[in-house]
Amino acid sequence: MRLSTAPGRTVERKFGGMTEANQPTGMSGLGSQGLAPQAGPVVRRRTIALVLGGLLTGLLLGFMDVTIVATAGPTIISELGGLSLYAWVFSSFVIVQTIVIPIFGKLSDLYGRKRFFLVGLVVFMIGSTLSGASQNIYELIIFRAVQGIGFGAFVPATIAIAGDLFPPEKRGRVQGLLFSVNGIAFAVAPAAGSYLTEAINWRWIFYINLPLGIIAFLMIYLTLRESRNAGASAFSDWAGASALGGFLALFMMGLFLGGSTFDWVSWEEAALFAGSGAVLLTFVVVERRAREPVLPLRLFRKRTVSAATAVNILRAMVLFGLIAYIPLYAQAVLGGSVSDVRNVVYAFALPTTLGILLGGLSLSRMGYRNTVLVGAGILVGGLVALQSVNSSSSLIRLMELSVPIGVGSGLMIPATIVAFQNSVQRNEIGVASALAAFTLNLGGAIGVASLGAIQANRFTAQLSSLLVGIPPNGRAVLSDPNLVGQILASPAALARLLAANPPLAAFIPPLREAFSQSILILFLVLLGASVAVFVAGLLIKGKDKRPSTPQPAKPPDQTALEAGMMKVGRRRHFPA
Repeated sequence: MRLSTAPGRTVERKFGGMTEANQPTGMSGLGSQGLAPQAGPVVRRRTIALVLGGLLTGLLLGFMDVTIVATAGPTIISELGGLSLYAWVFSSFVIVQTIVIPIFGKLSDLYGRKRFFLVGLVVFMIGSTLSGASQNIYELIIFRAVQGIGFGAFVPATIAIAGDLFPPEKRGRVQGLLFSVNGIAFAVAPAAGSYLTEAINWRWIFYINLPLGIIAFLMIYLTLRESRNAGASAFSDWAGASALGGFLALFMMGLFLGGSTFDWVSWEEAALFAGSGAVLLTFVVVERRAREPVLPLRLFRKRTVSAATAVNILRAMVLFGLIAYIPLYAQAVLGGSVSDVRNVVYAFALPTTLGILLGGLSLSRMGYRNTVLVGAGILVGGLVALQSVNSSSSLIRLMELSVPIGVGSGLMIPATIVAFQNSVQRNEIGVASALAAFTLNLGGAIGVASLGAIQANRFTAQLSSLLVGIPPNGRAVLSDPNLVGQILASPAALARLLAANPPLAAFIPPLREAFSQSILILFLVLLGASVAVFVAGLLIKGKDKRPSTPQPAKPPDQTALEAGMMKVGRRRHFPA
């Protein structure tokens, strides 16, 4: 990076042995970000704060969106109808963003991060406006997909901007700060969604994105500038992008439709997964021949990238699986109220946020390999302890056991992101950042879908044996496993059932125990997945920092300048 000192004079800065390409004064190398011009050679702390504030606000919007919509879900359905399509309000958002994340990551490498952050944010706000104005469930599903396109554009750009602005040794702290907003969103969104829905209208859960989005837009637009990578060619791998999108669309639809719209063992599911496999093979062939591939397969030849990919997918399977089933266990098995379940969620989300922050801070001392191993070790220990839970456990006990699981999972998030970014050249940070975000989404989808299939099959088998002793009038009600799960999770629904069929009261405890066993088997599966996370972490190379190359002797004035910069840096100023 070249730092402006005086007209016609620059100072070259190296990051961990990598010298950035010569660029005009005030511009960053390889098409990455610079900051708006400042007086003197040092970027003011206020400017850095504004950039990070814009990035944090953008991420907060996206992370809050899923949870806040879930809070208003019943009200939305009561007005728009379409209960059978309700799941697609969430699925369309997740599927579309998973498809576009790797594509926009590559485009940001070629054409600059800032423009894709801003364009993605605008598309997200347009999708939010249209979602709030939806007149039926079909419109809402389509406009949620538009939101997914926008989110899928600015998330990899956000991660890459942070990676560009800071040297490798500082990236962990910044990525930890960025992803800590996930926990904040998890804690704030339910209360915000409830308030907006009850006090104003459910449509405001989408409209609220507009003022916050405008603030984030202005923060980045006014403080961050970039130059397109002058040496980059125009993007031409449209065949690869189409094949990747086709594979992800078929694969994600197979996951989301399995067990709900289609049976897992059905020709429809077989067609979706077989089709996704065929398109994946096509993608591999196309990428090997592409001059500028959307997802360079050669990255996976690097052991750290392959290992970090495995860690990310497996950890996301564990994290999203627990997010889905720990609250369900608390409500359907332990009989917790809505507020009890919220406290259980907080007991998981807040330690996860703490783990993310600690993980970012520890990277400079421990390195990303050791940070991943410590986090995975804590995660394994927490899941071992979780095996002691049963239907007679208390909610407090479940909350206590959630704490180490959240901390361990959170520790690994910034470590894996930095592992991706530090394993590639600076002109590939967009692809690496997209790969980090993409594998999180993919792992979460695989985890929730596969665990749902295991739980449903286990509970259905146990329910069949219990139905033999249930009176005929109650057997018709309790023959549907999904309906039984909903009844057990809702005290009001259970009370109505028993009021209409008092003899069924004797069968509720064994039903609850069967439901408990169907979820406890998932905790055992997730323990195995957490062990696999630890094993994958061992494969990450232990040498975490880029080697420093010998520096040539510097003129006295340059040495004095850099010494002055270091002194200012201790006051939390950053070089441009």
